[in-house]
This record gives sequence, structure tokens and C-alpha cells, in this order.
Amino acid sequence: FAKEHKFEEAEKIKRQIFALEHIQDIALLKRDLERVEHEDTFRIEAYDISNIQGVNPVGSMVVFDDGRPDKNEYRKFRIRMPNRPNDTAMIREVLSRRLNHTEWPMPDVMLIDGGKPQLNSVLSIVKPRRFNIKIIALAKREEELYLPDGKIMKLKEGPPALLHLLQHLRNEAHRFAVSYHRKRRSRLLK
Repeated sequence: FAKEHKFEEAEKIKRQIFALEHIQDIALLKRDLERVEHEDTFRIEAYDISNIQGVNPVGSMVVFDDGRPDKNEYRKFRIRMPNRPNDTAMIREVLSRRLNHTEWPMPDVMLIDGGKPQLNSVLSIVKPRRFNIKIIALAKREEELYLPDGKIMKLKEGPPALLHLLQHLRNEAHRFAVSYHRKRRSRLLK
């Protein structure tokens, strides 16, 4: 198709080949994320950290139910650990405190902003508690999705709908964290 300048068809085939090559890696995650379009019980939580050189660190949790933001479920966390830059420890604190809130509905998927270190940090507190939650991490630079089994999925090569959903979640968590961090900083400067 590419040689014949049929680029749309070539792109479609490329995506299908990618999906087939990575079917064992992403089948369960993709199936669960596709439920967003068909069920109203699917909950994804996304987390981000905001600070400047470790000062006044805060965390955010945003919630998407049925693929849409549920702003009533958003949560802010003032990080209690000492003021020093350590994103993995900060995200571990936020997730640990979130998991202690068993009165909040548990998500099907937790999306962490970051890569392998952040993912491993969160897995270290989730696995011992035996929650049935899929934990994934999304690194910004290359839009790589880190999976718990050590696999890495390049989202730009996969289904566009999956990329857009996860980007939207990550960006909303970032926006909410930065907004809270700015409010805290302005209060402290007064």
C-alpha cells in the first residue's frame, strides 16, 4: 500500500500488525480500557505530583468513570514527607494514602505519571495489599506505557483512541496537581 501511495490503508495495516505483535502484552489492558465505551462501571484514576525542587509538594487524583471526568471524585493530597525532590517516594505516599480510603470506590486501573521507577514504587505498595487493580505508568517524552510485567508499549504506534484517552487522563491529573500547587504557594507567600 505504501509503494502505491495508499497511505491510509498502509497505516491501518501497520496498526493491525502492531496489535497482533503485542497481543499478549496488551490484550488484558486493552480489553479493560475498551470497556470504557460500553460500561458505566469502569473507573480509571490518574495521579500526578507537583512541586518545585521538592518544596510544597502536592499530589492529585483525577477520576474518569465511563471515559469521562468525574470532578466530584477528584482528590488533592498535601505530601507530608520532607521537602526534597523524590517523585517516586512522593507518588508512593499519595497512593498509600489513597488506598487507605477503602470507603472510596476502588478503580479498575490506576494511571501513574512517570516511567518504570514510579510504576515499581506504586506496585511495591499495591501488590502486598492484594487489590485487583491494574497499575500502569505513562512517560511523557515518548508516550510510552509501562506495564506491571515489565513490558513497554509505545502508544503512538497503537490505537489512537487508547493514546488519546490516556493522554487526557494524564494531562487532567497534571493540570489539577499544578493548580493545587499554585494555590498552596500563593497562600504561603501571603
